[in-house]
Amino acid sequence: MLLSVICTTTFAQKQLTEAQSQEVMSQLTQAATSMRTLQCRFVQEKLSSMLVEPSVSEGTLHYKAPSRMRWEYVKPYAFALVVSGDRIVKITNGKSEALEGNSNRIFQGIVNIIMGSASGKKLFDLSVFDVVMHDDGTFWKAEMTPKRRDMKRMFSQLVFHFDKKSQIIDHLEFIEPQGDRTVIRFEEVQINEKIAEEKFQ
Repeated sequence: MLLSVICTTTFAQKQLTEAQSQEVMSQLTQAATSMRTLQCRFVQEKLSSMLVEPSVSEGTLHYKAPSRMRWEYVKPYAFALVVSGDRIVKITNGKSEALEGNSNRIFQGIVNIIMGSASGKKLFDLSVFDVVMHDDGTFWKAEMTPKRRDMKRMFSQLVFHFDKKSQIIDHLEFIEPQGDRTVIRFEEVQINEKIAEEKFQ
């Protein structure tokens, strides 16, 4: 029984070779290129040593190629980011505010990660991340360590889990320098279905 557990754990942590990693990243990028739209629900769980219990929030994601997105929280509060190219609008309690300057740059970095994780595009930028790929049987797991100083201040590592069959993101983890962790799981994913224009206004 112990041997079985060890073997299972070893396989779960199987690291791909550089050639295998390049092939998998190419497959995921190619799958993303064919994606015109993506819409889904998400559940976000924040785990912190400062919290007695995880903080859980829920929302929806709408993405339309090449660069439009609406990331919206519906529980336990209402908040949305609407992205069109480099323009980001924050919507709080029904009030819209275009983000400028430093606020825009900070949110743009987060938005790029979210959009990349949802679509797979620009995800494996080796000038921005050191990437280590794993195969755990069900998922392709990409462990991504930021190279840029500004991103290192926000995250020590990002971990993306792609379903091997659909080649779509299943869940991702943001690990902060102090050890706090945010896990986002995508559910009820729909690909290439029509999305109303109002979602991006």
